[in-house]
This record gives sequence, structure tokens and C-alpha cells, in this order.
Amino acid sequence: MEKYIPIFPLNTVLFPGVNLEIQIFEERYKKLIEHVLHTNNQLGIFCIKEGLEAYGPLPTPYEIGTLSQVYQHDPMEDLYRDNTIFRVNVVGIKKIKILHYYESSEHYLVGNIISQEENIISKDINDEIKNDFFKQVQEYLKYQNFENLDFLNVNNFILLCHYIIKHMNIPLSEKQKLLELSTFDERWKKTYQILKEKNSIIHQLKNIKSQDDEEDFLN
Repeated sequence: MEKYIPIFPLNTVLFPGVNLEIQIFEERYKKLIEHVLHTNNQLGIFCIKEGLEAYGPLPTPYEIGTLSQVYQHDPMEDLYRDNTIFRVNVVGIKKIKILHYYESSEHYLVGNIISQEENIISKDINDEIKNDFFKQVQEYLKYQNFENLDFLNVNNFILLCHYIIKHMNIPLSEKQKLLELSTFDERWKKTYQILKEKNSIIHQLKNIKSQDDEEDFLN
């Protein structure tokens, strides 16, 4: 089913199930959020393919993005104050594709979008894989000094996969490629591979540091 929604191009890739805080200060995007908050609280989050996130001409978004839902925001009166930052929290709902888009009279993008359904059932995701994936996630996030991750668990495998993609230190273009994969099965397998490679490098760096520390002590 086709529908038109406001499009917010950002230097980020949002995945279904993942939260995102957006800080809004430009007049055109305040108008966008005003429209969203007075309708169904939904907007499309798309990573920028070409152009700048703030000011200047509207950037060109990738054609694959994520439909999101606003679940929290600053008091509405703050939206109408000059020189203020208006904070909005959204959560990704599902992957979508832009068929075409245009610049609205309020100078933000509006797109004609369709859903991109994904087959999330995979016989390859057994308990052993889930547990090792979770272990890899915990190890990586621990190295990045993340705390309070009790909400992550092995049972919500989709959220676990999408959350670690958000926080992995890889280029935005690589995250966009992961979003664009046609099935979740492809996405978690590719993410698993990247995660193990990252953790392997971290182990090597730790070993080198331990050796250097030992040499310094002996000298």
C-alpha cells in the first residue's frame, strides 16, 4: 500500500525496533515535526546519500529507509520558540522504500513510500548461534564502555542484531547496505561476521597492549 509521509534525511541509519533521539533546530524541520505531531506521529528516517544534514539545499536520501513513530518529545511550546533545540524520540517500525519524493511548501521532503516486508524466520538461528551472537555483542559493547544493557537479551534476536549495528564502528554506507539487504537472515549473518572480526581485532590489540605493559614493567 502506497502512502505519503514526511521524510527526515539524517546522517544515520535507523533500523526497526531501535530508538533514536533527533535534535531539531531548523525552521523547515520544526514545520515537519509540527505536521507529524498533529497527524499520526509517523515519519520516514532516511540516511543521506548526497548533501548536508543541516541548512543549505535539501539533501538526497537513499531510497531505502525506516518508518518511525514518535513516542516522546519536548513540550510543544518549545517548538515555536526561536533559537531552541526541540528534541524528539522515535522508534523504528519497519523498512520502507521511497518511490518518489518532492519538496513541500514548507521546504521539507515528502515521499511516496511502500513497505519492504522481510522474512524474519530462519532455521539457521538456533540456540547455540543466538547465545554466541549475544556473547559477541556483550564483548564488543563492553570494550566500548557501554553500560545498563539489561534490556538486551538473546530472545529478542532482531532487536539485538539491529541494536549492535547501530553501535558498531563501521561507515554509514556499510550500515545502509545492511539495511538494504532483502532478508533479515542475510542481515544477521553479515552482522555476525563483522562482529566476530571486530572482536578478533580487539583481542589482538589487548594482547599487544598487555605485552607492551609487561615490557615496560620489566624495563
